[in-house]
Amino acid sequence: MESPPALDYLSVVHRALHLLLGNRVRTLLRLVALCFPLVAGAQQPAAPAGAPRPLGPFAEQKLALMPVQSWRADTVGWSTSVNWALTRTALDSALQAVLLDRGLGRKWAYAADVVRSAKRNPIYATDPYALGVSRLRGELPKAGDPLPVVVADNLRPLTALGDTRYALIPVELKAVGDQVMLRIIVADTRSRTMIWIGDMPALGGAKMVEHVATQFADLVIDP
Repeated sequence: MESPPALDYLSVVHRALHLLLGNRVRTLLRLVALCFPLVAGAQQPAAPAGAPRPLGPFAEQKLALMPVQSWRADTVGWSTSVNWALTRTALDSALQAVLLDRGLGRKWAYAADVVRSAKRNPIYATDPYALGVSRLRGELPKAGDPLPVVVADNLRPLTALGDTRYALIPVELKAVGDQVMLRIIVADTRSRTMIWIGDMPALGGAKMVEHVATQFADLVIDP
């Protein structure tokens, strides 16, 4: 059986988006920034040297990174003005850009790859934007817990198309005051179990996409 296997400066993100994904993503990020005000005084912290990378072992595995599944705004404040469709597209692209810029390469299938593969196989594949994660948004699951049946059933065709065993699901991005929390679950789609679960904090506001992407990359690979 295979063994299953935060932060850089924002310039990394901007450079990666400029070089790898071009004007389309940069335009998306500008539009996202216009959707809600910047959190006052927000600064992106730098990752300490030698910081642990809890998802580092997965960097050497074949893994499918799913699209971010859902957004939950706070009851008041900047998050109520977020355009989720626009923000999700920008965030999926930014996650790919930062990981590629740091040298992860094509070991992983990124959200755009998963979506493209599903569109090519509409009879076999499920909708990668709708994995049925509602039961995973509440109390934090534990490693070793079984995936909800609907999630396991939806994931398996998507990973099978790429001959991939592991799937990383950004389950929910949730606003909490001036911050956001991203719930991340890594699943073994063959055993239909969750093997890594965590809630990752990041700064919110107009630079939320960059903050989340950089913080996420810090869990996986060195800058």
